[in-house]
Amino acid sequence: MSAVFKQLTNLLHIEAIDTQLFRGVSQDLGTGRIFGGQVLGQAIAAAQKTVTDKKIHSAHAYFLRMGDHNLPVIYHVENTRDGRSYSSRTVTATQKGNIIFTMMCSFQVEEEFEFEYAKAAPIEDLRLKEGVEINLEDDSGAIDTHGKKVTIQQPFTIRLPKHSQDKQSPIEHFNIKTNQAIADSQTMHNTIFAYLSDFRLLASSLRSVNYRFNIKETMLATICHTIWFHRDIKVDQWLHSIYEPISLINGRGIAKGSIYNKDGLLLATTMQEGVVRKLKKEK
Repeated sequence: MSAVFKQLTNLLHIEAIDTQLFRGVSQDLGTGRIFGGQVLGQAIAAAQKTVTDKKIHSAHAYFLRMGDHNLPVIYHVENTRDGRSYSSRTVTATQKGNIIFTMMCSFQVEEEFEFEYAKAAPIEDLRLKEGVEINLEDDSGAIDTHGKKVTIQQPFTIRLPKHSQDKQSPIEHFNIKTNQAIADSQTMHNTIFAYLSDFRLLASSLRSVNYRFNIKETMLATICHTIWFHRDIKVDQWLHSIYEPISLINGRGIAKGSIYNKDGLLLATTMQEGVVRKLKKEK
């Protein structure tokens, strides 16, 4: 296992302090604050530790304060409800006694159902061989925090199809996977997906005004983030992501992400709303 990948898995393997209390270490990505995907992934990992017979199917999170990457994050998981088919949990993340994040999430047992439908991705959009392969740290929009470029090496490979590089297109396409196989539980795949779901999504809202490629001139900060898990996700296999801006108004942007596997099956849907402001130039 590479050092950078071991760092990621260690980040998402949280420590149990008590039956409903957990501690997660923090990572410095060179941005001056905790990366939102870290808190989201750790919160899902904490909640899953309190549910043994079901898998997560949705998470709805609010980011309330900027986190300090020099400090660990404490997660308190409240057992909101346990039913035969569904369980729900409320997760509160704190630092120095201040709530920085809160999340409601729901878990479901595996069910057999005679009806099945999901919006399919056009096969021509699943272009994995064509395109430009880059590292996340080389892409100015991979992790955005106050327009600062992230320089830390990432354990992911991202591939941009040629047709996605049209600066006039409001829709963003890219493919992403981990750099090595994961022989861990589905929970680890889910938490890593939550971590990487914070890459690029809010920034894609700027495509609606042809400003996506001026991201260094903007300040982005997530307000809320939602994930719906439709099928099991394997993050060590190519995930085709289609990001679509929904709204950009009053200093807030909203974008939707649809995540498919190589066969065009919808695996997850994400929505993110956040602050989108143009940085004021220093005089």
